[in-house]
Amino acid sequence: MVIWENNDYSYWTFIEKYYPKYYSCSDILLSDILNRKLNGEHVCEEDEEMIKDWNVKAELKELNKVIFSKSLKNYLIIKTSL
Repeated sequence: MVIWENNDYSYWTFIEKYYPKYYSCSDILLSDILNRKLNGEHVCEEDEEMIKDWNVKAELKELNKVIFSKSLKNYLIIKTSL
């Protein structure tokens, strides 16, 4: 089950551009882990253990709402300060 369709590419491009400290954020890493789990891709044993009792789809959905919200907030701060 692929969560993100091709038409959602701009959604993640927006997040990459406007999420504060995107490349060093634990929420982004967790989103990647959960997305890989849902897509049947490799997840290391340590991460599998961490998420073993989770409703992965629900957790990913909620986490991505938070991630997008932070990205949007940062975008608005940047755009209104110009």
